[in-house]
Amino acid sequence: MTGRLALGFNPVLPVGEAVKLSQKAEQLGYESVWFHESLYQRDVFSYLSSVLLSTSRLIAGSGAMNTFTRHPLTAAATFASLSELSSGRVRMGLGLGSFPTIPNIGYRIFPVAETRPLKRISEYVEIARSYWAGEKLSFRGEFYTAENLQADFRGPAVPLYIATLSPKTQKFAGSHADGAILSPAIATAETTRDMVLNVSEGEKASNRRVDKASYLLTSVDEDGNRARDVVRRFYFFLYQLSDVIKPEVLSGYGVKAEDLERFRTAWRKGAPDAASLVPPSAVDALAIAGSPAEARRRIEDYLKAGVDLPILMPIGNVNYAIENLGPS
Repeated sequence: MTGRLALGFNPVLPVGEAVKLSQKAEQLGYESVWFHESLYQRDVFSYLSSVLLSTSRLIAGSGAMNTFTRHPLTAAATFASLSELSSGRVRMGLGLGSFPTIPNIGYRIFPVAETRPLKRISEYVEIARSYWAGEKLSFRGEFYTAENLQADFRGPAVPLYIATLSPKTQKFAGSHADGAILSPAIATAETTRDMVLNVSEGEKASNRRVDKASYLLTSVDEDGNRARDVVRRFYFFLYQLSDVIKPEVLSGYGVKAEDLERFRTAWRKGAPDAASLVPPSAVDALAIAGSPAEARRRIEDYLKAGVDLPILMPIGNVNYAIENLGPS
């Protein structure tokens, strides 16, 4: 298919394998590759530096780095160095942080009225931007301090993307970032359209235009049903369907509330056959799954919803998906 396409990967791949897949992506015409950050898996900067050194045109980004474990000044210097290394081919994807794991290292995510995530992100953005602009920093905020410090080199500008599911922060991305990452991989086209509209509000308020990217969980196989079965048994999909996705989000896609509850009850009890109870229509609503032709049609749904850059997150027959959905 033609148009902008990217690939996204969880930090479970050996770095060498990620490099090989990124080189293949470059050859096939993908615009960029993005790597999720993890507190306890492979390091996102090891991926980025290795990929950037092993390719010549491909863009590489964090999708997304958290705001807790690195001071914004340190992160800004790291990305400036990567930008210098790659002639401007790196992107900072920044998100608050993963709520299942960030509390495990002593930071609270909830309640947001107390933790003020948007304030934390806005301070992070301000410090990073000031550093990249070569300004002498004189910042003392609620969460971060950076005083009497200034970069001693200037690399190419680093585009900054904000990853969030919060409507308020999506609006902030539209008014303050270069891009927004709308979904961590699992969302309906309708939900994605709502997120695009939130970003658009921020764009209109500041008279600007930002790039709207979205991860899309992707399973492609010559046998479309086999591709769907891969999604149906993917742990992250099962977790999201059980504990995160609201039933009303799926009602317009033919997912019956009683069928969804039957799966959720089995999943929460640890039933070994829970995956077999996933409603097939839930897979089709939340993921890109099927034959190459079916997958291309589903990607179009997200483009029509306002996504500028689909970030395909391939699982299952990974090489087949990358090769058959490649832009060139």
